[in-house]
Amino acid sequence: MFKFSMPDCTLNINAAENLERASEELDKLAYDGNDLGSVYTPESTSFKVWSPTASEVTLNLYRTGSDAEEGAENLGSSPMGYDETNGVWSVTAEGDLKNVYYTYSVKNGDKVSEVTDIYAKAVGVNGDRGMVVELKETNPDGWSEDKRVLPEHQTEAVVWEVHVRDFSENSNSGVSEVHRGKYLAFTELETVLPEFPDIPTGVQYLKSLGVTHVHINPMYDFGSVDETKAGSDEYNWGYDPKNYNAPEGSYSTNPYDGNVRINELKQMIQALHSQGLGVIMDVVYNHTYESEDSFFNLTVPKYYYRFNNDGSWMTHSFCGDDTASERAMYSKFMVDSVYYWASEYHLDGFRFDIMSLHDVDTMRKIREKLDTIDSRIMIYGEAWDMGKVEGIEFATQKNISKLERVAAFNDGIRDSLKGSVFVTDEKGFIQGAGGSEKVTAGILGATGEWADTPESTVTFISCHDNMTLYDKLVATVLGTEDSSLYRKRNEKVVAMNKLGAAIIFTSQGMPLILAGEEMARSKDGEHNSYKSSPELNMIDWNNLAQFGDLTAYYKGLIDLRKCYAPFSDSTNTTINNMQVFEDTDDYTIAVAYCNPVADDTQWDKVVCVFNGDTEKDIELEIQGEDLPESWVVVVNSEKAGVESLGCVDNSKVLVPKSSAVVLVDKESFDKAAVKADTKLKDVLCDAASKFAEKNTKAIVKVEEDKSKNKRKHKILRTAGIIAGSVAVAATIAGVAVVRSRRKNKK
Repeated sequence: MFKFSMPDCTLNINAAENLERASEELDKLAYDGNDLGSVYTPESTSFKVWSPTASEVTLNLYRTGSDAEEGAENLGSSPMGYDETNGVWSVTAEGDLKNVYYTYSVKNGDKVSEVTDIYAKAVGVNGDRGMVVELKETNPDGWSEDKRVLPEHQTEAVVWEVHVRDFSENSNSGVSEVHRGKYLAFTELETVLPEFPDIPTGVQYLKSLGVTHVHINPMYDFGSVDETKAGSDEYNWGYDPKNYNAPEGSYSTNPYDGNVRINELKQMIQALHSQGLGVIMDVVYNHTYESEDSFFNLTVPKYYYRFNNDGSWMTHSFCGDDTASERAMYSKFMVDSVYYWASEYHLDGFRFDIMSLHDVDTMRKIREKLDTIDSRIMIYGEAWDMGKVEGIEFATQKNISKLERVAAFNDGIRDSLKGSVFVTDEKGFIQGAGGSEKVTAGILGATGEWADTPESTVTFISCHDNMTLYDKLVATVLGTEDSSLYRKRNEKVVAMNKLGAAIIFTSQGMPLILAGEEMARSKDGEHNSYKSSPELNMIDWNNLAQFGDLTAYYKGLIDLRKCYAPFSDSTNTTINNMQVFEDTDDYTIAVAYCNPVADDTQWDKVVCVFNGDTEKDIELEIQGEDLPESWVVVVNSEKAGVESLGCVDNSKVLVPKSSAVVLVDKESFDKAAVKADTKLKDVLCDAASKFAEKNTKAIVKVEEDKSKNKRKHKILRTAGIIAGSVAVAATIAGVAVVRSRRKNKK
C-alpha cells in the first residue's frame, strides 16, 4: 500500500558487540538530531529510532490502535535502514500516513520485540501502538491565541495540586455527567454546588479562590489503568509512565482515537488559561511502569536504566526501577520530552517526581531548554536524598543551589508543622507539640539550611502523598479508632488547620496546597490512596458549605499574600530585613516583616504571631527596631484577609490558643487602603452558618426524638407490662387448650 525508502544497510553488523558494550560506550553513538520518532507531512512520513544494539528493525503499520477494534487491518511492514555512525534506524513511507498507527519490531540478540516508539506523540488505546499525527489538526479553535500564565518569579505563584478524576468525579462538582473525570470537566466554566447554587465549583471556584496555577497529577499515558474500561472504578494516580509524550487516554471521551486525547487536553489547558490559571504538568522520568518489558528496555536492553554491581536493577524510588538520566540518550530524551510538552501544549511549568534521582546536569539542560521558550516557565520537584550512585551528582536539596530557578519541596516545614508523614500519631507545632525553631526555619524558606533563596523552595503542608491535612489532624488529635470522625467537623481540628495555613501563606517560598486542603478534604484516614476507589479519592464539593469558613480563611490568606510583596520575595532581601522575636517559648513564633518598596499602594510593616499551644492563649508585646505601637489586625483565629478586624494601640496583642494573628502597621494600612474581592468569602461564610444551623436543628430534632421516645417508651412499657401479663395468661391458657386438644386427639 505504501512505498518505502531507506538507507542501503538494513543490518547492524555490530549489534552483538554493542549489546555487550557498557552503556558508557554506547553513549559514544549518541544521536543529536531532533527528528526521532515519526515526522509527518502529507507527502511522506519519516520514522527514526535509536537502537545500536539491534541487528534488525522493522516498521509495522496498522489501521487501528489495536486488533480488537472494528476495521482493524495490518497495512504492511518495511525493514528499516541502519546508520552505524549514530545508531539510528530509519525509513520513509511515501504517501499520506495521517492517523495510521505504527510499531517497531526490534531484534536484540535472538529476541524480537514489537514496541511502541518511545518518541510517539500520539498513541492508540492503552498505548500499545504509536500513531502518525498531524498536530495542527488537534488544536482547538483559538489555540494560536492561547497565552501562558507565568509569574515573574515562582514565589509569586499559588499552586493547587489535583488529579484529573478527583476534580470532577463527584456529582456535586456540578460538572455534566459525560465530562466527569475527564479533561473536558475543566472546560465547564459555570459550575456551582447543587445544594448551594451561590457557591461556584470547578474552574470558577479556583479563579475566585485566587490560586494562580493548577498542578495536574500525571496526564501522560500511564499503564496502570485499562483505557478500554474508562469511567469504571479502576483508578490510579498515574505515576506509572508507559508513553511519555502522549496524553493519558482514560481522561478523554474516546481513548481509541489518538487525536481526541490530544485535542481534549489542549482544550483543558486553554480553558484554564482563559481564566487566568496556569497549568503545571507532573512528570515522572525516574522510573517506568514496566522495566524489563518497557519500550525503552526492549529497544536498547539495559541502556536506559541503572544496575547494581551484582547486575540487579536499582530501585531507589521504591516505585519502580531507576532510569539513568546520566546516559546521553536518556538525558536527551528527558530534555526533548519536556520541551515538546511545553511548546506543543503551552504548559506553564513542570513538577518532577523524585527529581533527586536525576543528575544535576540533566536538570540544568532542561532549565536551559525551557528558557528558549520562556525563562518564567516553572520547575520544581521532590529532592529527597533517595540514594547514592558513584560518580553522579543528584538534584537533591543539598545540590539545589547548583540549579537556577529550580525549586524543591521543603519537607522540613511540612513535618515540623503537623508531625512526620510516616508516623500517623506524631504531632507537630499546630497540634501543640512545640518545635518553633524548626517551623521558623521553614518560614525563612529553608535559606538557613539548604536553599540559597526562597525561589529554591516549595512551601507546603500537604500534597497527594500521605494523609490529607485534615485526616492527619483528626488522627493525631481525636485518634484513629472511629473512622467516621474524618468526615466530621471538629472545631479544634479546624482551628489547627487554619493555623497551619496561616503559616504556609506567610512563609517564604512558593506555596502549594493539595486540592481540597482548604475545605477539610478527607480520604477517611487513608495515607496512600494511589489505587483506591474513585469515591475515596474524589473531592466532596459539599465541604465548601460545611467548612465554608475554612475555605474563606484560605481565600483571605491568598489575598493577603498577593497584597504584600515581602511574602513572595524571590530574593533574600525580605529575609535579611526580617525580625524574629526571640523572647518566646517553644509554642510561639513571632516575626516582623518590613517592605523595602512600600509606597502609597503597599503596606510597610507586618507582624505575624503564631500560637501553637492548644491549652492557653498568649499575650505578646510587639517590640523591635522601628516597630510602632498602633496596628491593624487582618488575620485572627476566625477570619483572614486584607480588611481590618480590629486595632491594637498599645503594642500588646492577645493570640488565642491554636491560632494566628497578622497585624499591619496602622499608618501604612490607612494610607495604602488595600482591597480585595470578598464575594466568595461572604458566600462561603454564609453557607457555613446555614450548614451549621441546619446541622444544629438536626441534632436538636434527634435529641427531641430521643426524649419523645423515652416518654413513649415509658408509656409503652406500662402498657407492655399489662399486655404482657394478658399475653402470658393467654399463652398459659393456649398451652392448656393445646394440651387438652392434643389429649383429646390422642
